[in-house]
Amino acid sequence: MKVFLIIIAIVAAAGSLLAQTPLEAPEMEQTLAANDFSDVVKSVWDVVKKGADDYLDESLTRSEFETAAEFESRLQQRHSDIAAKIQTFAASKKIGERLFAVLLQATLVKYNADTQIYSVTSPTQIVVPPSAQNIVTACPQNPYIVLSEKNERGYKFAYLLLKTKPEYSWHVNKETARKAKNNEASIFFKVWFRFDLSQAFVGTQGQVTIVPVKIALVNNSDNTTFWSDDIIK
Repeated sequence: MKVFLIIIAIVAAAGSLLAQTPLEAPEMEQTLAANDFSDVVKSVWDVVKKGADDYLDESLTRSEFETAAEFESRLQQRHSDIAAKIQTFAASKKIGERLFAVLLQATLVKYNADTQIYSVTSPTQIVVPPSAQNIVTACPQNPYIVLSEKNERGYKFAYLLLKTKPEYSWHVNKETARKAKNNEASIFFKVWFRFDLSQAFVGTQGQVTIVPVKIALVNNSDNTTFWSDDIIK
């Protein structure tokens, strides 16, 4: 009986770990696939969006028995409460301290043996919630990662992706280039992101800023790093 109970406890603990989301994991740095990072962004975005929506609802419902001064005072208090709630969420999940390393599949386009330059791109797109009426999804300008928004069939979509104009030029000797081509399925851009919620709720608008802090070109099968660069500190 005791052995049975121990087995049940182990299975329950394993199930709890499997159900754990990246924002609940104890690790402060995690490596994720693009779709898993999309889920993380959506979780953070939903919290900020709800705060902005709640405030908008409040601002549209002035009671007939409220003076203008009372209404303004209530809105200011509500704004402070919502901003504090968002920051409490950020602190509880250690949002500003976490790093999410996201793998973007690399495409080795063409090698120039004379210049020893390999043109490299990535088709991977990280789906993120697009900016809406009362919330902005932002990514600071940088040399490598761009936030792209577009409309398709009446719907708005947004993606984080590697800049392709110009293509990334990887300076590499011929032997390493040939080995990389033979193992192309394991070659990835690895991009580390963090969140900045310092401007999460200002005025009537929410904002989620996704900050790329570092990029590397890696062989994910043997953890070889060919090149890396700091983006935004």
